[in-house]
Amino acid sequence: MLSSKEAGSGHESLTVLSLRGIVTEKPGGATKGVMSTARIRGSGSRFEVSETRVIAPPGLRLPESADALGSNFAQRYLAYRHPLQFSCGDPGNRCDTYYLSPWMVMAVVDVASLDRFESPLKGQDILEFHYRISGAIEIAGSWGECRVQEPAWLVWFQPRGCDDASERLGAAPLGRETWVSLYCDRTWLGDVSAHAAARLDAALAGHEREYLAPRYRTQPHFGASIPLLRDIVRADRDDPLHWLYACTKANELLYLTLSSLSTLEPCGEGRLKLSGRDRRQLHAARDALAADFVDPPRLRDLARRAGMNYSKLCSGFRQLFGETTAEFVRRQRLEFAHELLRTSDLQVQQIAQRSGYAHHGSFTAAFTRQFGYSPKQVRRETSNLNK
Repeated sequence: MLSSKEAGSGHESLTVLSLRGIVTEKPGGATKGVMSTARIRGSGSRFEVSETRVIAPPGLRLPESADALGSNFAQRYLAYRHPLQFSCGDPGNRCDTYYLSPWMVMAVVDVASLDRFESPLKGQDILEFHYRISGAIEIAGSWGECRVQEPAWLVWFQPRGCDDASERLGAAPLGRETWVSLYCDRTWLGDVSAHAAARLDAALAGHEREYLAPRYRTQPHFGASIPLLRDIVRADRDDPLHWLYACTKANELLYLTLSSLSTLEPCGEGRLKLSGRDRRQLHAARDALAADFVDPPRLRDLARRAGMNYSKLCSGFRQLFGETTAEFVRRQRLEFAHELLRTSDLQVQQIAQRSGYAHHGSFTAAFTRQFGYSPKQVRRETSNLNK
């Protein structure tokens, strides 16, 4: 429930959103059951949505989660960057950080961001898995730049002692930041699965990188993760059992991620050495495909427009973005179709055609492979929600 009250002098006010069943703790304050967002003076339609720490309610505190907020790992997470904070036009947005255990934190963000969030990053030996649904993330330093501007996932590791990184979030073309992130203790992850930890080390290693430099890979979403991410973001936070739901979904997401590591090919001597100019050209090529995915340009024409040869475009695109140009175009089409199924009254055949598919059957098969369910299921569930 929403309520407003005067906060201090002047016209500045505080809007409070009640979260039954969740215990949140504000920095420097007592444990409460509320999340607060502050309205900025001088504009009645502008709000500050700040990072809210979510910890287990007393009745659900198991031994492994009882001291999650006071753990060494939690302190490293808090030292990693500034607390998240976004300016937006809707007080109902969310920016929650779940302290699930002494070795894992989950951030869930869904805000209509009006400005960028910027922060330096200080290496803390944390393995991070960022699952972007919408929005933009840019991390840069003297080592180069990592940029994700559409649905994809990023695995990131910044060793302790490496402080040469700065993060920028928000201000994407559509203006909405929607994502889920898992932050895991590296040693704990190795104890959970030595095979998965070794696979990650191989995927993140690179002969061209210095030891004290961030290591990262970007990949397209694996099909099973997309509905799971939407479930996490859309979960009812007023549900008294929401904490259990969040824990279950976070562990399921980590399981699916670790199980899919076979798609992360080890870095090796055969990988191209991409210069800053190469990366900018590849980003320009990807932007061109994203702008015209229904009828994309021929690859040789695209390479000419990007200013690079055909072979480097094909090989560099897959290396930098984790998918081929054809896979990227297919994913763009299917994400577009998924959104139309949820938000329009168009028939499935019409949506298939608008997404670049001439035949209904091939569209349905591709859609089901990508998301794990059929277009009719999306339409049926959307219809049920709107009743």
